[in-house]
Amino acid sequence: MAAENTFAFRGTYYHTPTYGSLDALRDVVLIVQEGKIVRIANGHEETAVQAEFGLAEVRRLKAGQYFVPGFIDTHVHAPQYLFTGTGTDVPLMEWLRKYTFPAECSFQDLEAARHRYLLLVKRFLANGTTTAMYYGSLHLQPNLVLVDSIERLGQRGVVGKVNMDRLSSDDYIENTADGLRDAEKFVTYTMGKKCSRIQPCITPRFIPTCTPELMKGLAEIAQKYGCHIQSHISECCGEVNCVREMHPEYASDAAVFEEMGLLTSRTVMAHGTLLTDDDIRHLARRGTAVSHCPLSNFFLGDAFFKVNHALSLGLKVGLGTDVAGGISPSMLSAQRMAVVNSRCIRAHKLAVSGGTTVTPEMEKDVITFKEALWLATVGGAQALDMADIVGTFEVGKEFDALLVDTNLSGTSGPFDVFEGEDDDQRFEKFINLGDDRNLIEVYVQGVCVKRGDEFLLDGSNVTKSAEEDSDRVMSAPTPAEPETAYVDLAHRADSSDEAASLDVGAAAEDGAPAPESESEPPTKRLRY
Repeated sequence: MAAENTFAFRGTYYHTPTYGSLDALRDVVLIVQEGKIVRIANGHEETAVQAEFGLAEVRRLKAGQYFVPGFIDTHVHAPQYLFTGTGTDVPLMEWLRKYTFPAECSFQDLEAARHRYLLLVKRFLANGTTTAMYYGSLHLQPNLVLVDSIERLGQRGVVGKVNMDRLSSDDYIENTADGLRDAEKFVTYTMGKKCSRIQPCITPRFIPTCTPELMKGLAEIAQKYGCHIQSHISECCGEVNCVREMHPEYASDAAVFEEMGLLTSRTVMAHGTLLTDDDIRHLARRGTAVSHCPLSNFFLGDAFFKVNHALSLGLKVGLGTDVAGGISPSMLSAQRMAVVNSRCIRAHKLAVSGGTTVTPEMEKDVITFKEALWLATVGGAQALDMADIVGTFEVGKEFDALLVDTNLSGTSGPFDVFEGEDDDQRFEKFINLGDDRNLIEVYVQGVCVKRGDEFLLDGSNVTKSAEEDSDRVMSAPTPAEPETAYVDLAHRADSSDEAASLDVGAAAEDGAPAPESESEPPTKRLRY
């Protein structure tokens, strides 16, 4: 008799156990038992393996079908899914005030939150994201809804309640004590579910919105419970300049986070486009990872992230969509943008040289679809401290996988396949041209959570009917324009007293330390 929850597939499996190399396990039989891969055998061993495990059948993939590890998105703002694809017209600091904070605040309507988060998780699963690192919102209850939604639909998630106690709108801010209390409540609620797929995460939004007292308190909670930590670091000129105004005694964002105790081997920092080499080396020593978010960097950032360079310095790097700063929830799109990002670095170097010769040095930062797939699987697993659990097809790892079908033809699919194209060419076409239509089955921990258009776990532990949920109005009120005039910190002169008084003064009112006077230049603290 077959052991319970045991099944097998015979076919081709693509993965990237080594950076820069695409490996194909061709015509193998892969056995999954209790969610884990327990055997990978050659195809000619099918009969023996079937008998050994007492299987009634071994499912054979059709020609043009392949398995790939589930995608790992290391940076998602869950409530921002509400306005994904819009709000692309302003820089980051204004974008937060104009679009983000009002949208996130609207999730206090828990019925709306329930409906929106189910759509969010379904959309990400449909696009092949089996694991996501989610930022929630400020208020406690909507984050519990997010955790429940992830649990209900079978996704794997690292989830955090956002904390911020300064430099935000009056209706979307918390006092420090309440923020720390709710952060710990969120952690204990999530851990209390005892769901191995879901882990809590400490989430100070970023330095401008978090006082040192809050950040240090959050670090203590993370240490107490062994939690992940996530935040944003050196992501654009506006943010970096704001931090310099608020904390002139520190040399960089990395120095601030180090002082607050937030750089650990379970920390993932988003963006990092303006990190110095010293910053990168320090993060690497701490075991901290960076989530590379190429699409949102194009929209809201001011620089490119050099993946190959960061990896060469020992940094762990994953890939993120950064919804809604990134306008697509698809990790396939993120992979393609990572390749484009690298080509832009090459083009920039050539332009700066003023010549017409591409040198080997200019090529150093270029990546291909193979490296991008590694970032979306192995890199993400390393960043989330899950490298021994997911990311590749190996005995002992859990079966998080996507069944890809490249046989869709004509307008029913995103690309065409021509006579003579082999499996490798078909698979490359999928990475570069494919979409959710090619993902016919999605597995998390050995459970098929989506087949075709059906989410197989939907409906379990439901307290409201699907009809009631579908009646919810999806649109939040149109976000109001910020009351204060926007100052672009990225392009102001350093001597601008007006800009300094706006951002630093506002922070000081919320308890942030004011900068020292210009007559006594502070010593910048690296504290490395």
